[in-house]
Amino acid sequence: MGLSPGGGPAAGPRTAAGELARLLACVVARELSDGEVVAFGLHAELLLAAALLAQRLHAPNLTIRHGLRVERGPELSPAAWTEVPTSRSHELVEYLETHDAILDVASRSSPMRFCDVFFVGGMQIDREGSTNLIGLKGKDGRLAVRGPGSIGTTSIGTLARHVILFSGEHTTRRFVEQVDYVSVPGWRRRAAAGLEGGPSLCVTPLAVLDFADGGMRLRSVHAHATETEVRRRTGFTLPPSPVRATPPPTAAELEALAVIDPSGRLDTLELSPDGGPL
Repeated sequence: MGLSPGGGPAAGPRTAAGELARLLACVVARELSDGEVVAFGLHAELLLAAALLAQRLHAPNLTIRHGLRVERGPELSPAAWTEVPTSRSHELVEYLETHDAILDVASRSSPMRFCDVFFVGGMQIDREGSTNLIGLKGKDGRLAVRGPGSIGTTSIGTLARHVILFSGEHTTRRFVEQVDYVSVPGWRRRAAAGLEGGPSLCVTPLAVLDFADGGMRLRSVHAHATETEVRRRTGFTLPPSPVRATPPPTAAELEALAVIDPSGRLDTLELSPDGGPL
């Protein structure tokens, strides 16, 4: 097996999923600002690539919280406890945090915030931006399919200044009128609890959506998709709004991603360029 300049496996062939991953990494990176703290869970290589891209191009003072670690690594890497023997992840971690310490700063009584920007996904996402990581109800209204659980996403997603939703598929199964269970509350549920705001953006394999008047709307459509297709694959009606094409990656962004991801991990991600099976 060949090695990349960073010591990992050499890059393999480009894939359609990889090209989509690079586009989405650019879309996400453009939303991050210098001096912010961005947080997301483990095994989120695409979001890590986006954060590293922002660090490299326009946000050198961006702090990245990846699971229980804070890092400023030169390239994309798996979790620090990966089984990949060639991984340099353990060398890229600035420091580790205990789970209890995270819960301390993700508290209303804390003068600190765990992060400024929080990325979260879900088994379901609804029109107001609520997410569900808990499970799916059966026809009898009881839990039928158990999900991974909310873990700390409820506290962090409630207190972060900006919440950006991310989904690796765009189907009526994922985007529903109302989630079965709530992990991170959307606009209406936050208002009912006396909280301001709500998610600012939702990024999918087909489109970028934002929010107006507490509801999701279509902002841009990726070049390989159509507005009709996006609306058909969304389980609720998206209101009329100006829709543009998602700007493609620039030469500078692609050059930076090649440095960040020399082994081509983005080409191995499980993404659905067509949005996923309906």
